[in-house]
Amino acid sequence: MAHRKSASCDQRSGFTASVKDALKGVSEGIMKQAAETPFGVPYRPNIWGAGWDIQSFGVRQYYLHKAFPDVFPAAPVFNALNFILGVHPGTNTASFASGVGARSTIVAYGVNRADWSYIPGGVSSGTALIRPDFPELLDFPYLWQQQEYVMGGGATNFMFLVLAADQLLSGRPPTP
Repeated sequence: MAHRKSASCDQRSGFTASVKDALKGVSEGIMKQAAETPFGVPYRPNIWGAGWDIQSFGVRQYYLHKAFPDVFPAAPVFNALNFILGVHPGTNTASFASGVGARSTIVAYGVNRADWSYIPGGVSSGTALIRPDFPELLDFPYLWQQQEYVMGGGATNFMFLVLAADQLLSGRPPTP
């Protein structure tokens, strides 16, 4: 019986080593893409804002960092959060999270856009890329491709990133 456990442990450690080797290439690719921009995250928008994709990227990077801290650095988690808080392209450096930060997306394309108001905590998709390469983020509630905000994925990923950054900076274990 002891021989079977040993073989099983050897197989698991070999599998883990293979996965880690493969993930090193993934991490290198991510860091290479992140280095292409001054934002520290892979940023390749199609037309409208990439803010929600970058938040989702930050969430995935948190889990990869927690599982493989020697392969995936924590920096992309912080950089994704910074992107949402105003370190993004264009002259408008407002936070994409409504009501968060010194300047934030207030007038947004939401259910109350006709009132030129907002729901605190909604997160907009962010800066649009007007072809060929002009970043634009206007304070106008009828531009869904820039100022649409959501309370679902965008807001939940934003809250997750805030809590993840706090956990990483404090060194406390995450609460269940």
